[in-house]
Amino acid sequence: MLYYCRTAQGNVGDDLNPWLWRRLAPELCDETNPVLFIGIGTILSHRLPREPLKVVFGSGCGYVRPPTLDERWRVYCVRGPLTARRLGLSPDAAVTDPALLARTTPLPARPARHRAALMLHHESLSQADWPRLCQRADLHCIDPRQPVEQVLAEIQETRLLLTEAMHGAILADALRVPWIPVRLYSRFLEFKWRDWTQSIQTPLELNDVPPVFERPLDAPTAALHTFKKSLGRLGLGKEKWKRLQLRR
Repeated sequence: MLYYCRTAQGNVGDDLNPWLWRRLAPELCDETNPVLFIGIGTILSHRLPREPLKVVFGSGCGYVRPPTLDERWRVYCVRGPLTARRLGLSPDAAVTDPALLARTTPLPARPARHRAALMLHHESLSQADWPRLCQRADLHCIDPRQPVEQVLAEIQETRLLLTEAMHGAILADALRVPWIPVRLYSRFLEFKWRDWTQSIQTPLELNDVPPVFERPLDAPTAALHTFKKSLGRLGLGKEKWKRLQLRR
């Protein structure tokens, strides 16, 4: 039985679980099987149910205290070396995030329609009218709460992804789309980003963007000015574009 975080409004980083495993290993989705299959997500914690056998394939630690492994655990691999260290596992257990397996599923080819897009953490979207701000800043806004197929399609149609959501970067990497990590709000967890990027031996160059909060008394133009000024600090000049293209 699949064990993953279920978000009421949806979140592609979690929703990848049923979408991906039903395509690659449908037997893992059998709700009658008492064994918990733990795949995509930062969900390895002491809060997991104690009794059932738990099979881990690529999950990560991060938000809360990690679990204590015993005979009820079968760990095939974890997200990265930081998770392996926290769990007391061999460095060989650090493979990478299984969301990269999205590249093994057949997807229709799509032309790149957007020069750049922004994908926030799903909890960050409520802080401002991000679709409108992105439109006025000449950016496409990718909502991670959309169905998995829609998020994948919009990433495919993007030439450069600015992302606060780690699984936005992972999917972009799987689809060979250059990406830049941006940190805006408090839900950005650097530990899990470093865990994943170290697993693929890629330096993590964080780009801090001051958070934008848009309340009824705020002028929309002020929020836009703050956002556009922050984007300018990313320095997307020719040399940085060249390095990003080499990552593809």
